[in-house]
Amino acid sequence: MDFDWSEAQRALHERMRALGEEVSRLPPEGRFARLAAEGALGLPIPADRGGGGFDLCGTAYAYEALGATLDDAGVLLAAGAHLFGVVLPLDKVGTPAQRAEWVPRLASGRAIATIAATERRAGSDVASIETTVVRCASGLRVRGSKCYVTNADRSDLFLTLASDAGGQGVTALLIPKTARGITIGAPLPTAGLAGARLAEVTFDGVEVGEDAVLGRIGGGRTIFQIAMTYERALILAFRLGAMARSLDLAVRFARERRIGGEPIARHQAVSHRIARMKLRLETSRLLLYRTAWQLDRGDRGQVEAALTKWQVAEAGLASAIDAFHLRGGAGFLEPAGLTGAIDDTLGGTVHSGTQDVLASIVARWLGL
Repeated sequence: MDFDWSEAQRALHERMRALGEEVSRLPPEGRFARLAAEGALGLPIPADRGGGGFDLCGTAYAYEALGATLDDAGVLLAAGAHLFGVVLPLDKVGTPAQRAEWVPRLASGRAIATIAATERRAGSDVASIETTVVRCASGLRVRGSKCYVTNADRSDLFLTLASDAGGQGVTALLIPKTARGITIGAPLPTAGLAGARLAEVTFDGVEVGEDAVLGRIGGGRTIFQIAMTYERALILAFRLGAMARSLDLAVRFARERRIGGEPIARHQAVSHRIARMKLRLETSRLLLYRTAWQLDRGDRGQVEAALTKWQVAEAGLASAIDAFHLRGGAGFLEPAGLTGAIDDTLGGTVHSGTQDVLASIVARWLGL
């Protein structure tokens, strides 16, 4: 395994750092579109299908760069949900017709996609979903509601899971926003990650053709596993950049803040807290890039992705809390932005699988 970056990957990293700085100066409502216009939504998609043609390691490195300069975890989460949760799996397992219709538009950001899977009573337990799909004269009819859908109001395409009333299991469907019977609820008031724009989506007898099935009828659990593997492995790559930025600011603060004539960095309680932030960052980096490398090689990576998302989410939250405690009372003031960072990282421990869900995946893999 080579730990160095190619010239192309380094150039992309620097370009994404500059893009993050530019996007951070835009009003929140214009940030997602700017990321799309600069190609950030299609980096690992082949160039002949409208993407950047980068591998997953290079893509993760690019998102780390965005997280280093763009302090909007919500919009970066939304970008990752689109790219890693839908576009990448669709490009891998979609039919030639599905790829031709959607992938170039999704990779360029001319169309936006999201996963609509979670339900209020089932959570993310695919086996318990209540949304149904049945055959009808025009093809298939879908009925049910999904909650906490990222990018709901922006999306042109919903990757939806529905239970087949005929007993054939769970089916994954590509449902365009233009289909009749779709209702998108009001934005949900979240504690953090505001740019992710969560809402409920209801499918009230929505009719689609059988060409809307991604994979095969009854094969939706496999499709969902593929989508979640890519998402869990890569959606928090931006958090590496955010953790590095937070670490740099913490070091600077500890050197400049003086008590009794000495910088607080001289106090072991302070220096050790910052050292732990560094440890979390580097262990998260190693695990995330190793998982991306395995996926680039064609490995399934399901367990590795679960470990990655678990590690990076917990590390991000712990370091955000450490950054807050370093400042004392000043960290509690709104302009510091540290309480908002805690809310954002706390959200990161829930989406794409809670720690308990991820731990269960790892435990099953261990034979427990």
